[in-house]
Amino acid sequence: MKACLDTFSAGLADLSAFLSNADRETALVTSLLDERRQASLTIDEGNLLVHISQAGTSKKQYVYVVGIIGLYGLLERLVDNIIEKYVSAVSSLANAYSDLPESIRKNHLPLSLELIKAVAEERDRTGETVENVVANLHSCLTGDGQFRVNASAFVLHRGNLKLSKIQDFLKGSGVEPSNRRLLVMPSLSGWFSATEPPRDTRVIADQDLPLLLSPIDDLVDRRNSISHGTIDDIETVDLLTARCQFVEAFGTAIYELLQQELLRAETSCSDAQNLGTPIKIFGGRIVCFETSLCKISVGDRMVAATGDALLPYRWSVINVLEVDKIRHQTLDITTSTKFAAEVNFKALENHSYFVLAPEIKA
Repeated sequence: MKACLDTFSAGLADLSAFLSNADRETALVTSLLDERRQASLTIDEGNLLVHISQAGTSKKQYVYVVGIIGLYGLLERLVDNIIEKYVSAVSSLANAYSDLPESIRKNHLPLSLELIKAVAEERDRTGETVENVVANLHSCLTGDGQFRVNASAFVLHRGNLKLSKIQDFLKGSGVEPSNRRLLVMPSLSGWFSATEPPRDTRVIADQDLPLLLSPIDDLVDRRNSISHGTIDDIETVDLLTARCQFVEAFGTAIYELLQQELLRAETSCSDAQNLGTPIKIFGGRIVCFETSLCKISVGDRMVAATGDALLPYRWSVINVLEVDKIRHQTLDITTSTKFAAEVNFKALENHSYFVLAPEIKA
């Protein structure tokens, strides 16, 4: 999932650079149109400058169109890819199809049949084949142990991805995507706390939450208007840049929400090492435990179960491991041992802690 987010962020960085450069080009042309500057230009340079300046309105439209279409495309690609990766990741943790979350099992059959239809009608863009989808479905229904879900079926759609459709995809994958849950994810809560006036998404009234996420549907509406040849209400580069920043926060919030749910699944697996509550915490970052059985390495993930219904987990990689102030790369503990681990989140003594293997960058 992290790779999907990285691709999304890189695309947004490129789009933001395009918008910034367009704004700089406009400022440069404006400055060169000053009579005092034109005196130093050649005749050809002056004529070229006039032609460029006369294209001002059409260029604004072009920049606006590229901004809206590009931004929507990046968001749609993120949603499609990251939910598909999430379903695959959750499935990889289950020993049998019957162990999957109920929502995934309940929706897998009808969604796979829809995917077969879409592939047969050549409406599917994932590159799936009917044979592959049927084979995966058969592996799930026979109950022989080895199985493979049709993860792409969970993001099969016609038309554009409005907020309600994105939330439907998440629900179908077993994730509760209420407006409140999305808005308390660190990226979106940080976005709104930094706006004027600052807003705390945990305490805003329920009826006001949809308005905070309305820029997503507004982006879709603008994209649809452009695709039908209607280009009006053109936004400035500053407004487009702010829109990019909000969409980045929203897309990152989807990743953070899916990460929370994946951590819930991972900490429930037999591979998770339960350390319980710490014996001491120093500076909110150094967490101390005593255990008789644990294998842990720098680079593993330390996960704290917070008990918060909206943000149930905090996690980071383990930066440092120490026993009696001596650093270790790996600890293979088989007798009662006290050790300390340095993490990147604010650790609290009333949280329960787990050790997981390093995150797979997929």
